[in-house]
Amino acid sequence: MLDQLDTLTARMHELVAHVRQLRDENHQLRTQLATSQAELAALNERILTATRRLDALIERLPVEMAQQPGSGGAT
Repeated sequence: MLDQLDTLTARMHELVAHVRQLRDENHQLRTQLATSQAELAALNERILTATRRLDALIERLPVEMAQQPGSGGAT
């Protein structure tokens, strides 16, 4: 009977240690996810800014250049 209780106690300690390990890992993964989401948002903002700048530059191109793709403006 005491052997069974000792075995049960040992298994409970293992279970508690495993739960703590999983909790720590979960916390680390949540932190990594938050960091990745923030980086993604920043990159998306940079892409949006670059797209707007390119659109503005395209609007400033002379009409002739815009109508002749691949000419590079040289005739």
